[in-house]
Amino acid sequence: MKAQRRTIAKSNRKAAALSFFLFGLIALAIVVALEFMDHQAGRYSFIFSKVVPLRQKTPAGESFHRELNALLGGQKIASDFFRDRSGVVHFKIDLAEPLYLPLTRDLRRLVKKHGGLQLLTEVQGMKEQVVYLFQVSFDKRLTHVILLNKRLAAPAVALAAPEAPRRGEKARPARTPRLAIIIDDIGYADLVADQLRDLGLPLTAAVIPDAPYARREAQRLHDYGLEEIIHLPMQPKDPANHHPRDQFVLLDSSDAEIRALLQNALSQVPYARGLNNHMGSLLTSDASAMSRVLALVRGRGLFFVDSRTAPSSVAHALARKLGIPTARRDVFLDDVQTYEHTGAQIRRLVELARQNGRALAIGHPFPSTLDALRDALPWLKKQGVDIVPASGLLE
Repeated sequence: MKAQRRTIAKSNRKAAALSFFLFGLIALAIVVALEFMDHQAGRYSFIFSKVVPLRQKTPAGESFHRELNALLGGQKIASDFFRDRSGVVHFKIDLAEPLYLPLTRDLRRLVKKHGGLQLLTEVQGMKEQVVYLFQVSFDKRLTHVILLNKRLAAPAVALAAPEAPRRGEKARPARTPRLAIIIDDIGYADLVADQLRDLGLPLTAAVIPDAPYARREAQRLHDYGLEEIIHLPMQPKDPANHHPRDQFVLLDSSDAEIRALLQNALSQVPYARGLNNHMGSLLTSDASAMSRVLALVRGRGLFFVDSRTAPSSVAHALARKLGIPTARRDVFLDDVQTYEHTGAQIRRLVELARQNGRALAIGHPFPSTLDALRDALPWLKKQGVDIVPASGLLE
């Protein structure tokens, strides 16, 4: 009996010791976990600072800062910076024009590499330089303000000499080639008008009726002095595209329905001087339907731009026949949505303007499109072409 009690007591002591050991192990694991969380969050940790020192993870903003400094130093680009009381780093970078595009590509690459966000918040063009102000954020916090001063090369525009007049003819002054750029689909996002204004180009903005921000953006465009037109939805060839009757001009829309759509659009874009088609590959290819649309456009005193969403479009020819001031698209800037493609299309636009005396491009407010236009502006100003609103190309 005594032996049995001793066995039970011994077993109880073992169980108690095991329980105490497990409890201590759990408590230690909790303490270590809490200390590690403090270390990861940048707070003081006794264990991971004194007992088992761990290397602190470098914040993304600091990694970006070090790599940008190294990049500028490696390329011998003049720069300086200071850190304000809030911890925001203010960079000032001064460079010659040929170095601008490579540096901005590297800047975008570094920001993307470290998971940040880059915004161009201001552009100021002057006679001998262009100043860009970038804001860079990491972890939803502003960490860097970069003032980039680009020194412009002296313009050296070589224009073809005008043809000598024939015998008996008076010499005619050579007319400078003109180009215009329309930015479609305004109204789906807020503050796009501000981005267009900041480009410093006489763009034409096409506002799509019934888009969430159509009225607000149309008013801003007017306040900023930018030309605006209606981006009127028209029926496409693809039946899979959603085209509700109360928003799209359809092949079987009555004159009353078209009139109502146009009136609704003008109520939202009251300062519109003209319109172009949104989609419309089917409708603009149908002479009967387009004639009814253009008759109402003429009655409103508007001009019409054929976006040429289909090679079979008859809209431009019909507008000319009806005596409506008109133009048609020559180039899509962003049918491929990349910075490089849009840059190439801008160069193509200039070539067409030189060949034909005029050229019209259509693009969209994609970041890659706006970046390419912004970066091309100093180059465009030296190409011997006039950049005008769409109304400056009307026939």
